Amino acid sequence: MALVPRLAARWRHPRPVIGGGLALIGLGLLGVSTAGAGTPYAVYACWLLVISAGTGLCMPTLTLGVVTSLPPHQTGLGSGLGTAAREIGAALGVAVTGTVLASRGDLHEGMAPALRTVALLVLVATAAVVAGYGGSRKGAGKPAGPAPDGTGTGPARERGEAPVR
Repeated sequence: MALVPRLAARWRHPRPVIGGGLALIGLGLLGVSTAGAGTPYAVYACWLLVISAGTGLCMPTLTLGVVTSLPPHQTGLGSGLGTAAREIGAALGVAVTGTVLASRGDLHEGMAPALRTVALLVLVATAAVVAGYGGSRKGAGKPAGPAPDGTGTGPARERGEAPVR
């Protein structure tokens, strides 16, 4: 799956990459929800690969979008908040799946509806992210004034060159 993030890096704007990745996750969950006791393992594995490809598309792109939309001195904070949001989303997904499973009373009866419920929530979140994702703000990623280390801003700093003292 290391190939998928490399392919995602070719797009100029992250919106189609994030939307496509989340849509693949949702569609993969819908596909897994159709698997039963008689489903060949190869079919099940294909649906899991769809979910993995979606994860490989959207997770690095979301992290990059969060980090690059902030000034350099706040990237650590943004990365931590992005990770926390991802962990909260995973916990909510497990909670929703468990709730639907418990309401059915039987694992075999409840698994397909639980996976379909989570898939629907992922697809709704996909629409919300694609509709609301603004990408990098103008001037983001650059400090407004002198950098915290006192080196200032300018073309050399933007190219990543060490300041001349």
